[in-house]
Order: sequence, then C-alpha cells, then structure tokens
Amino acid sequence: MEESKKNAENEFLPANENLYDLSEIKLISNNDDGLLNKILTILVSMLSSEKENIRVLAKKDSWKEVAEIVHKLKTSLTHIRVDSLKQIILDMEEYEKHSNEKLRLLAEEFCTALDNILVYLKVDLAASAKV
Repeated sequence: MEESKKNAENEFLPANENLYDLSEIKLISNNDDGLLNKILTILVSMLSSEKENIRVLAKKDSWKEVAEIVHKLKTSLTHIRVDSLKQIILDMEEYEKHSNEKLRLLAEEFCTALDNILVYLKVDLAASAKV
C-alpha cells in the first residue's frame, strides 16, 4: 500500500486513507452533490474551528470545556465513522479520571487525527465541488 499520496497541489497526504467513511453522509444527501458539498463544507469548517479551540483550551488545562467540544464533535465523527477516536473521545469526556499530562497527550492525539481527517475531507470537498 502507498505510504503517501499526492493531491492536486502536490502536497503529500497522510498515509492512512481509511480515516473515515462518507457513505452515511452520501445516503443522507441522497447522492445530491450540491448537498454533499454543503455538508462537507460545514464539517470541514466545524472540525477546523473546534480543533483550534481544543488546542487553546488544552494549553490552559480547561478540560471541562475541551470535553464539551469533544462531546459536540462526537456525533459528526460518528456519522463519518471515525472509529479510531472512540476511546480518546470517551477518555476526554471523562476528564476527571485522568491527569492533566494524560489529557494533554489525548488532546494532541485527537487534534493530530483531526488534522489528518481534514486533509482528506478537503480533497473530498474539492472533488464534490467539481461534479
């Protein structure tokens, strides 16, 4: 399997292409490319914004606020089947059970995963806009 793939701008994409699954989103949009494009646009915007909020709040050890954001994102991530983050989400929602150091590591892992997901969502968004 290819370790990386180049997109249209010749940037290398993260190795794992199976970060998520858009089949449920495509079903919800009834395969309407315009609606799919709108959903992906909203998803990219929300994930990008909230990822940055998590990074800022994690630096302040504001774990309750981080947990609220992660909880809010859980539904969207479930709809696109991001199964790899289930345990991290659970751990971050139950922030009282973990040390600040552990939570900082979880937050960074979560945000790094979102970075990778966003790379591919943007590729999918560009592809849906061309149709």
